[in-house]
Amino acid sequence: MIKRLFVLLLSMMTLGVAAQMGKFTIKGTFEQFGDSVQFFFPSPSQGDIPYLGFKQNEIRAVTGKMLEVSFNLREADKISIRHWFTGRHRDEDGDITLPAIPGYTLVLMQDENGNLILGGSQFYVDYNEAWQKVNLIHKAAKAYVKEVRGKIAAGVPKEQLMGEYEKKMPLLVQELVDTVTNYVKAHPDQDAAAALIAELPEDLDYLEPAVALLTERAYYSVAANLFKDKFEKLMRAKQFALEGSMAPDFTLMDINGKPLTLSSLRGKWVILDFWGSWCIWCIKGMPKMKEYYEKYQGKFEILGVDCNDTVEKWKEAVAKNELPWLHVYWDTEDENCDNPVDIYNVQGFPTKVVIDPEGRVAKIVVGENPAFYDFLDEVLK
Repeated sequence: MIKRLFVLLLSMMTLGVAAQMGKFTIKGTFEQFGDSVQFFFPSPSQGDIPYLGFKQNEIRAVTGKMLEVSFNLREADKISIRHWFTGRHRDEDGDITLPAIPGYTLVLMQDENGNLILGGSQFYVDYNEAWQKVNLIHKAAKAYVKEVRGKIAAGVPKEQLMGEYEKKMPLLVQELVDTVTNYVKAHPDQDAAAALIAELPEDLDYLEPAVALLTERAYYSVAANLFKDKFEKLMRAKQFALEGSMAPDFTLMDINGKPLTLSSLRGKWVILDFWGSWCIWCIKGMPKMKEYYEKYQGKFEILGVDCNDTVEKWKEAVAKNELPWLHVYWDTEDENCDNPVDIYNVQGFPTKVVIDPEGRVAKIVVGENPAFYDFLDEVLK
């Protein structure tokens, strides 16, 4: 992942992101949904939207007449537009799910062939380009699943269908991934590109490459909220999955310009401290770190890993704060330089990785957290 993802994710963690409540408006004749249309939001609570049952969101649509509905949203969400009727079963083939962005207006239109077109705010004009392709892939996947279910209901053994299913579905998934990733690559600064990432499967193999393509502005756009929660949860899970495993090795230049390899410190407890001179909480935590370094002197070593600094600012911060432990520098401009931030999946700064004398990751603590010092007291006393 590129350095922007880590530096600015920290900014969000330390400074907070303001809530972006706003009115989302949707317009259309909704003829394709019959005489009654339902708007459904998957989130449990969104502004003033009632969640007392489907009928709360049922609106009678008059054929040929434009209908306009507004909702106050706390943040970007997905809106599912459905044909509602009182029967026991509902055909979901005609349902569509689209981004609902606070402050924007979505207009649903039809071309001469009756195909749905998204318009309104510029976000939806942009989003429409990729959505047309994505929607076709979703329809193909739905149709195929429906076909398979029909065959099973007709008595065809599941085992007979699995071979074909295991070949066809991965192809559809890959087509979706390629469509989304190619659009993001071509439009990395668009809010629409950020929103489109939410269409990807919840798998870091697909999400990480696409997210890394976004510009800083797009990553922090309102629309990016659509994928951020699931993405950041997966990234955190990936990081903490390191606990109990052997610490990945790396070599970086120390403050004297000599190579220092992590595994050379094996035999004692080691703390990897991912920090930067720009990180307010990193600097605030230094006095406590120095206190513990003296308290357990000789029982553990700290290896400060400076991130996203110039060499000058790094050395200046080490001298100014009188940091007595080992220091190495991650050179983001050197493509051949080991990337410990990526290796340890660092999500925010400071991040402290505790490595035991055998070289295993014992604990990972993100932020200036008392739990880090409690753990040191536990293992070093």
